[in-house]
Amino acid sequence: MPMTTMLVGGTTIDREQALGHARRYLTDGSGWAYPSYDAYEAERAAGPLTDADFLAPLLLNVNQLKIRTYEALQHVRGTLDAVLSRIPLDLDLTEASSEQIQLLGELFAVLDDPGVWGAQGTVLAKVLHRKRPRFVPLYDEQVRAVYQDGPAATVTHAPRGGRSWAEFIVLFATAVQADLRRENSFWQQIADLGPGPKITPLRALDIVAWWAGRPLTPETAEAP
Repeated sequence: MPMTTMLVGGTTIDREQALGHARRYLTDGSGWAYPSYDAYEAERAAGPLTDADFLAPLLLNVNQLKIRTYEALQHVRGTLDAVLSRIPLDLDLTEASSEQIQLLGELFAVLDDPGVWGAQGTVLAKVLHRKRPRFVPLYDEQVRAVYQDGPAATVTHAPRGGRSWAEFIVLFATAVQADLRRENSFWQQIADLGPGPKITPLRALDIVAWWAGRPLTPETAEAP
C-alpha cells in the first residue's frame, strides 16, 4: 500500500497535497516564478556568469536586490566562475560524491570571505542554481525551516548560529541529496509536470520544500 506521507528535511508532508501544489505552481501560470525564472536567459545559463545572472533572484521573489549587492556579486564573479568550471554541467546532486559536494562549500565560501554585501545564501543559491540546475540546491527561509526546524531535522546550526556558509551548504546539500535519493520517482513525477522549460528533480524538491515551510497564509505569500 503506497505511503500517503513523506519526509522532506525534518518535516512530514502529505504527498497528494504536495503534488497538488506543484501542479498548480507549474501549470496555472498565475504569477508563480515558473516559467519566468527557469526560462530566464536559458540559452546562456550554462556558460560563465554574466551580469544578467545576478538579476535572476528577482524572478524567484527576492524582494529587493540593491545596486550595491549587484556590484558585490560582480566582484566575486571570477572566484565563482573558477569553481563552476570544475563542476560538470550534468553533475547531479543525487549521484554526487562527498568530494563533489564540497565544491558547493567553495562556491558559498564567498559569503564568508570576502562576503557579499546584501547577499546571503538565498541570493547566491538563486544565482547559481541556473548554472548547475541538477547540482546547486535552492535555498530560502521557508526551505531552511523545513530542513532545520522540522521534528526530524538533521541540519543544525545555520550560519547565523555559528557555522560558516561553506560548512552549512555542504550539510544542507547532503540532506537534500538524501531526500532526492529516497523519493527519486516522486521528484521526477513533479519535474515532468512542467510543460516547458523543463525543470530538474532538484528544482521540483525546492517547489515542495518551499510549500512545506510556507507561512500560514500560503495563497497570499510570495512563492519561489
